[in-house]
Amino acid sequence: MSDLEAKKSKHWCIVVADDHGPEYVPTISGAAKEWPLQYCGFGEAETLLQKALRRARQLAPTTQIVVTVREANRECWEPALWFVRPERRFISDTRMTSPLTTAAALLSIAADSVSHVVTILPARCYVADEWILSAALHGLHAMLPRIPEGVGTLGMIDIDDGIDEDYLVPCSTGVDSVVAVQGIARQPAGWVARHLRQHGAMVASGILTGYAGRFAAHIVKHRPTLINALTKVISVAHGETRLSADVYRKVSRSVLRSLRWWPPTLPQRALPVYRCGWKGLHTARAVARICGSFPPTIDSTVQLQKESEPKRLRTAPLMTATDLHRGYLEYDCSRG
Repeated sequence: MSDLEAKKSKHWCIVVADDHGPEYVPTISGAAKEWPLQYCGFGEAETLLQKALRRARQLAPTTQIVVTVREANRECWEPALWFVRPERRFISDTRMTSPLTTAAALLSIAADSVSHVVTILPARCYVADEWILSAALHGLHAMLPRIPEGVGTLGMIDIDDGIDEDYLVPCSTGVDSVVAVQGIARQPAGWVARHLRQHGAMVASGILTGYAGRFAAHIVKHRPTLINALTKVISVAHGETRLSADVYRKVSRSVLRSLRWWPPTLPQRALPVYRCGWKGLHTARAVARICGSFPPTIDSTVQLQKESEPKRLRTAPLMTATDLHRGYLEYDCSRG
């Protein structure tokens, strides 16, 4: 990157809050309404989404924070996004279109400048030590100019074994302790995971920091048919950018499944992060383990309100660890 491009570079953050999985649980009232995990607090007043937004605000100005969400959960996320501009909200109207929102957000940032630095932060995760994670995020950003691939990630190393985590498999050591990654092992069996850890594998965080142009080039290279559809949606958007099922029907399902953000499809290097207590929360049993570590002392009927948030905006009611744990046990039983 030239000196002129570096001066024009800005740091953006994309908070991914529209991903889905087996973590949907009933509310404490027993109603049919269900809440995604990222809108729960695990015994704390702050939800996982709010924590992810706080991390984003430490890295980028509020005008350069983008969030991907689902329309069905508007009552959960809208109060927390009071400071995010409408044009920075990428909304999927179905689970089918959620894989498109992150790609659309990246293309919109790259359209402004390919030299912008973008950090992708998953909202669905648990972190025990925020200070360690914050230091690692800033460290990865500082190292990015020296990463030849133009994309870096955080690889988590903790004392205890994770449950149903993905693992980054290293191939060599690069500069500044940034490790080249040859591939990813998707939720391997316990004994396989232990073997990988003994040989330097790290838990995949899903956090990525890279140049907007590198992410855009990845989309163009592997799924060029997405470009026209997503660019059209972005160009006609007024206010919130919505990705409807019509966009999904224009793109084959195989295209969406193949758009991957991990190695070797997207070459990247990993910065090892030690003992931040990272949990990816990919499965119901992984969530149940976290829930069991919190005593049910929080009033689950309390509604949150951020100090700087307008009084009319409030978040959805939180669940206690006991309510969450019960919901996940019911979910596992229903699956047989």
